[in-house]
Amino acid sequence: MPFIARATDSWIHNNMYRSYSELAIFILGLIILSLFGDLSAEESNVYVDKGACPGEGCEYCALYIAKSEVPVYKEPSVESERVGVIPADDTFISKTGEVHTVPTKFNVHREHDGIKPEDEVFALTYLGEGYYRVYHNGELTRADLGFSPWGGSGGKTCNKPEYCWGQLEKELEFTWWMWVISESSLEGWVIADGSMRQIDNRG
Repeated sequence: MPFIARATDSWIHNNMYRSYSELAIFILGLIILSLFGDLSAEESNVYVDKGACPGEGCEYCALYIAKSEVPVYKEPSVESERVGVIPADDTFISKTGEVHTVPTKFNVHREHDGIKPEDEVFALTYLGEGYYRVYHNGELTRADLGFSPWGGSGGKTCNKPEYCWGQLEKELEFTWWMWVISESSLEGWVIADGSMRQIDNRG
């Protein structure tokens, strides 16, 4: 941890008359920062992609109908306040959304579009048509991973060697949140899942 040594030398030079206990606290803080304060997003628990819409032709300002009761939350989290419920058969309009994804390692089997087997790739948001937002060697970019997390010819992890140039270590875990307004003027965040069906697009 070279930066700790440099930072400590600088602190001693500028604060040479302070107590050793303060110096110890300072060094401990630097160690904690080195261990936890500079984590890259692929090492974090969840990647939040605001405004993202995970699928082919996916966009907001669409009209939905509730197939069953849809819980509505104040914030895009099931731990936030529940502000109401959209009853089955009621309609609502999606205004915007965000996708919360657990970064998942994508193991590269053969080179593709400049991505090599020795590279580190983490899949983030699915963007549609096989494309994902990814971390490639620590840089945020887009890549065609060749499959959809919803399933299809490549499966949910791209597990067919004759078709795929890499494979997810496990199925992508993600939650798609939409901010909606119901026909009864209830506003809030809902999880886009099988409890609803899109009717049309009002964009």
